[in-house]
Amino acid sequence: MRVIICALLLTSSLCGQQYPVAPDSSLSKGTFYVDGMPYQYAAGAEYTVVAAIHSAINRKFAAVKVRVYNAGQHSVTIRPEDVQVEDAVAHRVVQPLSGAEIARRMRKSYNMARFAVGSGPSDDADSDPNLAGNQQLLQMMRSIAARSNQPSVPAGDNLLYTDTPGALASAEPPHRAPECDQVCRLRMAESHGTDALTRLQGQNSPDYVEQCSLRSNTIPPHASVVGVLFVPMGKLAEEKPTSAHMKKRRIVRVTVPVDQEQFQFLLVVD
Repeated sequence: MRVIICALLLTSSLCGQQYPVAPDSSLSKGTFYVDGMPYQYAAGAEYTVVAAIHSAINRKFAAVKVRVYNAGQHSVTIRPEDVQVEDAVAHRVVQPLSGAEIARRMRKSYNMARFAVGSGPSDDADSDPNLAGNQQLLQMMRSIAARSNQPSVPAGDNLLYTDTPGALASAEPPHRAPECDQVCRLRMAESHGTDALTRLQGQNSPDYVEQCSLRSNTIPPHASVVGVLFVPMGKLAEEKPTSAHMKKRRIVRVTVPVDQEQFQFLLVVD
């Protein structure tokens, strides 16, 4: 009888035991902003992850942008199905949708108005003023180099130069530019070009939504991979405001496993 009672007590204690959640591997965390949009970063021993969230596709989805940097000495593989997305208000896990699935829905004629389907952003240089400006600057630099090698060659359009020796020399020695720290480098990467979260707030083609989604990738050393996960807004509960001046918020907890490290973020949907 005593053996049976001990066995029952042991069984009940095991059933009531809760396995601990894997700890966050972050050694440092922080936040930076790009055009008013908050980005969070978490750095571990060999990997750094940047995450941000914003409503997208006519506010039907919460787009979670994830970028993973590999600072280690070996390649590492990430898979979108390994990224865990949790509704922090309702305390439950939600299943993200792939860009391919959303693109399939967007291609249906009765969903085009609902998802604000448009022609999508163009990849041509003429439609990107930053790229066009860079190409013009590159052309000017080539013209300057050609003129310095061949003084008889006439100057081209938009070429700035002087024939007075030493006219462009500075009276003081040039100051050394301040070193770009980790946050500076992370922000530069996110601000380079047009951000996917910014594009997804307007009209987009199904092809672009599928293209920007997070996919399975193997990241070589000193490289990075970026992509977007989509969570239906209807599956996220709204936090009850504690005062009349507060807005209802949807809060998402994102856990990104990379090799033996895990990085967690608490993101507020805008």
